[in-house]
Amino acid sequence: MLVHGGCTATHEHEVKASSIVYVRTDSDATTVISPTVSAAGQASDQVGVSASYTVDAWTGASIDVVTAATSAIRERRHEGQLGVSYDDGTLRVMGRYRGSYEHDYQSHGIVVSASRDFARHNTTLSGAVMGSGDTAGRSGDPNFAEPVGTGGFQLGLSQVLGERTIASVSWETDTVSGYQASPYRWVAVGGDGTCASTAPFCLPEHTPDTRVRNSASGHVRRAVGERASTGLDYRYYFDSWGIRSHTVEPSLTWVVSDATSLTLHYRYYAQREADFYRPRYFHFDDGGGYLTRDRKLSAFFANEVGAAYSHAWEFDDGDRQIDLGLRASLSRIDYLAYVGLVAVNALELTTMVSLGF
Repeated sequence: MLVHGGCTATHEHEVKASSIVYVRTDSDATTVISPTVSAAGQASDQVGVSASYTVDAWTGASIDVVTAATSAIRERRHEGQLGVSYDDGTLRVMGRYRGSYEHDYQSHGIVVSASRDFARHNTTLSGAVMGSGDTAGRSGDPNFAEPVGTGGFQLGLSQVLGERTIASVSWETDTVSGYQASPYRWVAVGGDGTCASTAPFCLPEHTPDTRVRNSASGHVRRAVGERASTGLDYRYYFDSWGIRSHTVEPSLTWVVSDATSLTLHYRYYAQREADFYRPRYFHFDDGGGYLTRDRKLSAFFANEVGAAYSHAWEFDDGDRQIDLGLRASLSRIDYLAYVGLVAVNALELTTMVSLGF
C-alpha cells in the first residue's frame, strides 16, 4: 500500500502508543517546540478509543511584536483530546473532544464525523460537523474575557478511478462569531505604519465580529509502477473578510521496501489581503472602521519543499511493531505589503516514534 506523508502501512494492533515532537524556527525570531503523546486502542472489534496530550511552547520577538512597541512574547499552550470511533468495515463514525488552555485563552471543541463505502468500497461519502466555544483573555487584565464561537460542517467524496488511481473532493464551511482580534496587537494610524515610530495614534486592533470561511479542495493520487505513487492536492479558500487563497501541493512517494517509505513534496500558497487590511492607515476610516496589523490578513505567497521518511520494525512474530518517522521542510514566505517585513525563512522538523502491540 502506498500512502502520502511518509508513513508506511501498518498492521492492526489492539493498542498503539506514539510520541511526536515538532520544532519550528524562522528568521523572524520565532521558535515553536511542540511535543505530543498519544495512545489508541480497540475496546472491541468495531469500537476504538484514543487520547492525546500536546504542549505548544513558543517564544517570539517578531517584527509585528517589536513594531507594536511590546516586549518579547513567551507562551505555553496545553491541549488534550479524547476520541471514540466505530468501524464495521463499511460504516465509520467518530466523535472527538478537544480542550486547550493557556494563560489568556481557553478553547473547547467537538467534532462528529461519519463515512460510508458504496459500490464495493470504490466510493466513499463522508461528512462532519464541528463546533467550539472559546474565551479570549488578556494577560494582566482579569476583567478581559471575550467569547468566540465556531460552528461548521464538511462534506467529502472519494472515488477509486481504476487499479492505480484514486481521487477525492471536499467542501468545508464554518462561521466564527465573537472577538477575533488580538488584545496585544496595536495598529498605528499615521506615520510610517508602526507604533514604534512617531505615529500620532496607536490603537487596539479591531476586526469584524463575524467571519464565514469556505474551502473547496481536490486530491488525486496515482500509482507509478509497483513501488511509487504521485499525488496532487489543490485547495481554494475564500471568506467574508475578502481573503482568497490557492494552495497547490504535488508529492512523490517511493516505497523503498515493505517497511520503508520516502516522500518528497512541494507546496505553493498565494493569498490576497482582507478587504479592510492596509499596510498603513492614514485615517481612522481607511479600513471601513476596522484596523489590523495581522500579517496573516495581508497579501503574501509561500513556497515549501520537504521530505519525510518512515520505517517499521516488527518483532515477536509480528505481534509488536515500532514505527519511526522523520519529516523536514524548508519554507519561505514573501509578504507583498507588510511594513517592516519582506520575507520569512523557516525550518520545520518533526520526529515520530510509535509502538503497536
